[in-house]
Amino acid sequence: MKTIVCNILFMLVSVTACTQEKKDNVPLVLSKTKMINSVPFLTQQNNFVYVDKTSLKPISQQKFQSASVFTPTGFAVVENDKDQYAVVDESGKIVLGFSSSQIGLNVVNGLTFYKKDIEYEKKMPVWKWDWNILGGDIKKEQTYHKIEIGIIESQQSLLVVDIPYLEDNYYLNFVSVDENHVFWNEKLYEIKKNRLHKIENNIAELLENKRWLKGSNTEFSMYELNQKKAVHSGLKGSETLSLQFGKETITLNDVNKERYTPEVPKILIDSKTNDAYIFPQYEKVFPKRITKATPSQIDFIKKVSLVYSITNSPYFLLGVFNYDENIWAYDWLYMDIEGNVTDAIGTYNFNVLDQVGNLVWPDRKMILPDQFINKNWKFGKINFYTGMNDSYLIRIEDEKQQRTMGLWNRREKHWEIKPDYYDISVLDTERQIYALQKEQDGLYILFDNKNKKNIGSKAYKSINSDGLVSVKSVSGQMVYYYIDIYSGKEYKD
Repeated sequence: MKTIVCNILFMLVSVTACTQEKKDNVPLVLSKTKMINSVPFLTQQNNFVYVDKTSLKPISQQKFQSASVFTPTGFAVVENDKDQYAVVDESGKIVLGFSSSQIGLNVVNGLTFYKKDIEYEKKMPVWKWDWNILGGDIKKEQTYHKIEIGIIESQQSLLVVDIPYLEDNYYLNFVSVDENHVFWNEKLYEIKKNRLHKIENNIAELLENKRWLKGSNTEFSMYELNQKKAVHSGLKGSETLSLQFGKETITLNDVNKERYTPEVPKILIDSKTNDAYIFPQYEKVFPKRITKATPSQIDFIKKVSLVYSITNSPYFLLGVFNYDENIWAYDWLYMDIEGNVTDAIGTYNFNVLDQVGNLVWPDRKMILPDQFINKNWKFGKINFYTGMNDSYLIRIEDEKQQRTMGLWNRREKHWEIKPDYYDISVLDTERQIYALQKEQDGLYILFDNKNKKNIGSKAYKSINSDGLVSVKSVSGQMVYYYIDIYSGKEYKD
């Protein structure tokens, strides 16, 4: 049986394992969400019907080859026995008709965005034929995707496009700016009567606090919502910073240098004032002068290759790559907006991520100090998701090159989940529900970390945050159905 290509919360998907990890959620307008009482139920005939989640009584006679859970706005993707997909509401009414296009859903600000996508072979003009110089067949067709993106509630179409298979794709990565505005596809939209109205084009990067950057040639401008005039203009990219310390000028070359040139540089210099604004949010001016620092701190600063602005604080993060480490690591100092340098900054509650979302600060030694580790351990990527408070997923490799994961509580300095698992997948950060896989290619079990107990008695080949699980049947086929990840209740005959 095929599973529906239905990403109800697009931004929550992880492809790092066969489970679906829950990541930072997209804000919803709660007044527009519904109380969902029905779930897909797998029958003995190997099809799905929607039932009341408590009584398990069918709410309609409709049967589907596969079905998704309902979004918070009350819509689900279903598939019929002709391998066609559609969207239905809780009453069973079809709101997007059956077709061969696969469908994805994403809810942002109380609106349900859909994406229809179908792959096909398109006949090409003769000058685009793929000629085989050694003879043989001439390829006269090319693989294309036909993509449609819109809003279910208002039936507004936002995009209809045919693109070659290998060209840029379009995603349901809508971002809430506030309850009345969303950002998508380099554009800012205002929401009116369940429809989007474009108010800004060509946005290079969306920032926090309702701000964004627009680029023109090699210059950038910063704007704020509800302000037509740019907050800053004439910003140019740089990989160099200069600092004055007494009569000495300290020049930092190749700062924040990337292997591949980013679309928006990590350092933007105002061409009029020479003020420097630093990634990730470019929200404050980097000091031009060091007002307080020790000789050893000055020596450190002269070697700095990474400077990040710590959002919602008066500090900047200064990093020097530690070449003596066996793994990728930095040493750190901090500088405030007045130019005061310090070795530590107390208990600020923040995480600094790089442009691809990897955790830069705090680093492993701050999260998991050396006195708590085995001396033979090596460390991989550390993950942190909103709602996990001071807990971090840490990947470890021991002296036998065996790789495991654990959940470490930075504040309490203990393992919430010991590093005895090949994989730990986050299903619900608020209620601390995880899926644990003991060995590679092994089965997953549900675990309630808050109450320190397993959920249910079953193990699954995969567990998704929406409750979709998979098991292998006696005949060796994969069977998919839904469970309640909080109780382990299975929705199947």
